[in-house]
Amino acid sequence: MNYEKFLKDNLVKKQKPDFEQIKYQLKRANKDLKTAESVLSIDLTWAFAIAYHAMIRASKALMYSKGYLPTAKKSHKTIVEFTKLILGDEYDNLIARFNRMRRQRHDFIYESKNFITIHEAKSSIETAKRLIEEIVALVTKENPEKDLFHQ
Repeated sequence: MNYEKFLKDNLVKKQKPDFEQIKYQLKRANKDLKTAESVLSIDLTWAFAIAYHAMIRASKALMYSKGYLPTAKKSHKTIVEFTKLILGDEYDNLIARFNRMRRQRHDFIYESKNFITIHEAKSSIETAKRLIEEIVALVTKENPEKDLFHQ
């Protein structure tokens, strides 16, 4: 895969894969999913935002597994685009949803827009579950010698 554009634009930097950090990000992504589900009955928009952050964490783990780290410059957009590059065209719809969630979460955090419906909140959690499952499967397949979920 060609990550040169990301490197050239200073959106990512190379690093040695850190499997402790990968484990942490994947465990935290799953914990965030549970948190999002528990918050559904209290605050739909926060449930949505937490589901989105679970996706960010899992996607960062994917980047780390490839030996890359996002820089501070456009980090969330970079993470989404890098994830799309790694997963490929087969996951276009899933990544498009991830990107829409990125924009909606941005509006909530920075513009104080609070407009998530129950359907969107539940859908965001399902989208996050699917992305996390795909990332865990890929990272595990590419690194079978690593035990990603035990200390």
